[in-house]
Amino acid sequence: MDIYNFLNSNDIAEHCRSIGHAWTPFEMAVIIGISKRPMTERHAAWRELIANYPDMTTPEGSHHKSYPSLHEKIAEAIVCEEVYNANAFALFKTPEQGAVYTYAVIFKDGEDSYSQYQTIHTTFDRAFTEMKDSFEKDKAGRIRFVKSFTDDVNEDKGKIIAYFDYDGNLLDIDTRVSCKLYSKLFPDVSAKSSRMFTEDFYVIIPTPFKCGDILTYALDPKSHPFGYDKLYVLESIDHQDEETMERRKRYDGDISDMNAWGYGIDESGLVVRAEMWSYDRLEYYRGKLTDGQRMLYFVSKYLKKDVYLEQLLAVQSKILLQSASENISIGMYPEITLAAEYDLSSDENGKVIGCCCPDCSNQ
Repeated sequence: MDIYNFLNSNDIAEHCRSIGHAWTPFEMAVIIGISKRPMTERHAAWRELIANYPDMTTPEGSHHKSYPSLHEKIAEAIVCEEVYNANAFALFKTPEQGAVYTYAVIFKDGEDSYSQYQTIHTTFDRAFTEMKDSFEKDKAGRIRFVKSFTDDVNEDKGKIIAYFDYDGNLLDIDTRVSCKLYSKLFPDVSAKSSRMFTEDFYVIIPTPFKCGDILTYALDPKSHPFGYDKLYVLESIDHQDEETMERRKRYDGDISDMNAWGYGIDESGLVVRAEMWSYDRLEYYRGKLTDGQRMLYFVSKYLKKDVYLEQLLAVQSKILLQSASENISIGMYPEITLAAEYDLSSDENGKVIGCCCPDCSNQ
């Protein structure tokens, strides 16, 4: 089995493959479980684990005791997910009083990756028909449909989120409901059986990223917890920190502990401390830095010790000033602009080279 194909980041997969990193069969089962690959592919890989890899006892964690047979727990998880998905899909497609459907298209081309359509439909078929009338197959990637209820003010009825390809094949489905409602809707499904491989254990996945790298999330509807335009400058990843990993060994850990830390830009353009969830979904950002994102370039330079703190603060002031000036009407005069790409360094006397201002005497 090529387990690297189930890693959620192409950059991380390439790195792990290049260093030949190996995991235990249990860890491979977790990597498959947290993968964004379609359920049919994940189940096929789980079955391959049962057929071709040795059985073992499962580790004890904060959510689970140790079980004598990994193979039995994988088989149980497959049945759990198949029953759950069949029942959830039936609920999703069934029209109900007050239920509405909306959808979003995730494009294949990367940069303009997410398109939210607020048109409300009373049936899934009508929503899907509009999607096909509005988008071409060669451009559309995954399509995210949401079934919710217009009168569900307190979210007592929850919602169902389903992911399809352009041809209507179900890729994944998720019911956002309370534990009480889950038990009512799925009386024959034990959520704990599946969560053992999808949520409840922590697996170390090596990454190629270093302090100062500018990162983003893989372009996938479930890959980015905060939005698709978020970029971060990495400071550290938990598996790279010895103190964090020692604490993880003492207190166990689960999928929610796969964190990284760094810096982002808030809505006002200021640099803010950021916690990045699901570090296994991070990738190098290869696009162009625009507007307030340009500040990340200098944060990166600062973390790599290529510029001083005062230079970093000076550039932030210039970028914030420019942003403010662009919101002011200046009639027929040309707008003040900054280059989208530039460098900042200093000579042997500490004089700034490559300053943002085109007419600055420091150049």
